[in-house]
Amino acid sequence: MNRDEMVDGIMRAAGISKANINRFYDGLVALAKKKLAADGEFTLPGLGVLRVKVRKAREGRNPKTGEKIRIPRKKVVRFGAYKDLKELLNPGGVKEAAKDTAESKEEIPDS
Repeated sequence: MNRDEMVDGIMRAAGISKANINRFYDGLVALAKKKLAADGEFTLPGLGVLRVKVRKAREGRNPKTGEKIRIPRKKVVRFGAYKDLKELLNPGGVKEAAKDTAESKEEIPDS
């Protein structure tokens, strides 16, 4: 879903003008960036939390040459879903979801 699709969906669901939704969206993005930079965390009530995590420096390989390369330390943003969202996506529970994933891997033919 891109920004325009999101704005249109909110406009239809909430009956708010496109201009107001765009202003809200811009404000939300600015606030999220500010909070992530300052506090390392931004909460989306009802959905989950965006958190800044640090990926350690590591050694990798250039896929073309096979040469070893050094991948530097890097900050990334991770999303942690709230329990309600996890349960919505996995109605049978986490064990059931893991079983479904294992079964779907078995169904994929080797090429």
